[in-house]
This record gives sequence, structure tokens and C-alpha cells, in this order.
Amino acid sequence: MLTRLLLVAAAATASALPSCNKNNNTSGPGKMLNSAKLLITSPGKISIADFDGTKFDIKSTKGVSGNPTWVAFSQPNTLYAVDENSDTTSLLKVDLAGNKIDQLSSTKGSSGVVHLELTKDKSQMVGAGYGSSNIDIFDISNGGLKFSKAIKSDDKVGPNTARQEKPHPHQSLLDPSGRFVAVNDLGTDKVLILDSQNSFGIVNRVPVEPAGCGPRHGAFFPAGANKATHYIVLCEIKNLVVVYSLKYGGDKGIEFVPKQTISTFESQEATPAEAAAGELVLAADNKNVYVSNRLTGGQTDNIANFRIAQKSDDLKLELVGFTSTGGKRPRMFSASMDGQHLFVGNQDGALGVVALKRNADGTLLEKPVASLDMSLFPGALAGPAFVQQVA
Repeated sequence: MLTRLLLVAAAATASALPSCNKNNNTSGPGKMLNSAKLLITSPGKISIADFDGTKFDIKSTKGVSGNPTWVAFSQPNTLYAVDENSDTTSLLKVDLAGNKIDQLSSTKGSSGVVHLELTKDKSQMVGAGYGSSNIDIFDISNGGLKFSKAIKSDDKVGPNTARQEKPHPHQSLLDPSGRFVAVNDLGTDKVLILDSQNSFGIVNRVPVEPAGCGPRHGAFFPAGANKATHYIVLCEIKNLVVVYSLKYGGDKGIEFVPKQTISTFESQEATPAEAAAGELVLAADNKNVYVSNRLTGGQTDNIANFRIAQKSDDLKLELVGFTSTGGKRPRMFSASMDGQHLFVGNQDGALGVVALKRNADGTLLEKPVASLDMSLFPGALAGPAFVQQVA
């Protein structure tokens, strides 16, 4: 019987949680820094926050135009931010020691970019244009930001007429070799493979089944390797995780072979009608995969935890259980650099941000060790869309 680690009603939960001041999808083992630095975004805002293992402390907030639902940080002080509601991507400078963010410039590209990924040498950046059906390439060499070109995602759309009316690139993910970029297209049920050594041309179009599943976010496995053996992709529309084995080489760059499909709930029959899976995170110790379940119909939404069982060259995901996020609509979450916590952003509900403690066996404690109340993010669906440790 699966153990559900679900919190009680939101009001009771909030009163029981620790008090807090205005406050590569992988995790790794180690000790928490005395004060971890996080970036948190919400509509019109990018915030710097400290986390000491027991509480969050928002140190500063920068007002920005539009909705920065995704940002990409490049050490030591460079930040790139999308505006999901327009065609603008911005370049900012971040002073983590001084808790200060300044906008330097912006550039226009395709509309509705929702994800950014830097190349291995930090000279180029790939953006997934959900609203435009484009994949944008930016020149970020020498500390700049310049739009280079747009690549059209033009495959046949999936059968869900409400969600798949056109191609919807949702994530651009660099593979461990640094050569290829996987673009999950929710609208076409495809993972597109781009070759950075061939002007980011599309060299493979990987079908994701069943039809209408809507691939959203994924991860290359294993974390920390020079090449991946598997790709794990989360389907938003049908709330499924699909596992592929990989083989490098040939005209397609990387060959994908489907190996497993598993629900983000206990079964497809148990999946709420309106559910829409959000984020997928692979633990850096390669023992667990975590997925956010949104619109579950409960008092709060949850994180599904899968154990990775690996035999020989194959791997299999096994559902362990669910942990409440303390809020609703957890669009994005990420792992702390030391692997001890998951940082979850809720766009709705009682709690805007929570830190979930990760045990040695990969399970999550039932109650957050720290949280930020949603009152800090006023407005309809104005809770954080992005939260990530950067130092």
C-alpha cells in the first residue's frame, strides 16, 4: 500500500509550520550551507532569498516587466529572464552578496518563451517558445544578449484540440555531452533533438506515446555523467512519465527507445480529470525522480516520489508516495545544491514557497521545514513560478 504523506488542512498546516520572515534539476549529497541563496520569481518580480535550513528570508525584490516564469543564472552574477507574456528576454546583473538585481538590457525574440538553457561554453542560450511554436537561439558571448534566430517546431499536432492546437515547445534541455539539446514539445507529442554543432538543426524527432500525452519537462540520466543512458520525460496532459534508453551516434545524434510508461498517480484510473503535471527533478544521487502534480482537486497539490530501480543497463521507476506542497499549482520546483531539500513554488493556495526535507532514502518529510506564506505574493495565481538555489 502506498504511503501518502499528505498534510492536513491548509490553515492548520500554516499555523504549525516554522515562522518565516518576508522571505539542473538535480540534487546532491552534502551539508547545507550556512545561508543558501535562492532566486524566486512571481509576476512582475524577481527576489533574492536566504535559506538557512529552517527558514526563508527574502532579502530583496526587483520589479520587472511582464511575467518572468523562468530565469537562467550564470555564475558569478549574470541572469537571463523570460517574459512569458511577450517576446522579450532580459539580461540582468545579480549581486548575491549585496542582495541586489539590476537590469542591463533586453532583446526581442519569439513570443511566449517559458524556458532557457545555456550551452556548455556559456556562449549561446536556447529558449523554448511555448506561445510562438519556436525554439529561439541567443548569442550570450562576452556577457551580452542578442537574438540570433528562431527554429520552427512544425510537426503534426497531437489529438487534444484544447491543448494541442499548435506546437508548444516547453523545455530546452542540454544533454550531458553538451552537444545536443532536447526540446519537449507539448503540442506535437515529440522530443526534438537539436545539434549545437550543426547550427542547432533538428536531427531527431522522437515520438512520445500515447498520443495526446503532452511532453513538458524531462531529465537526462544519470546525473553527473558525460553521456546519458536514459531520458525521463514528464507528460503534462496525461500525467505520465515516459522512460527511454539512449544510444549516441549516427545521423540522429541520439537514438531513443521507449522502455517504461508510468502514471504520476497510483494509476491512470486514479488520475483527477483536471490534473496537469508540472515539473520533473532527478536527484543527483540518481536514486529518485520527483514530479509535481497540479490541479489534483485536493486541499493541496503534491510531489510524487519515484524510486529508481536499476538492473544491468535498464532502469525502472517505482512509485513510492506523495507529499503535500502546502499549496496549489506547483508549476516548478528544484533541488538544493546539497541534495537535502526540495524547494517548491506554489502559484496558488496557502503557502507560496516550501522547503521539503529529503531523507537519506529519498523520501520526503511530511511537513515543510520552512515556508513563505502566499500573502507575500498578492494577486490571482501570483505565487512563485520559479524557485532555485544559485549559491
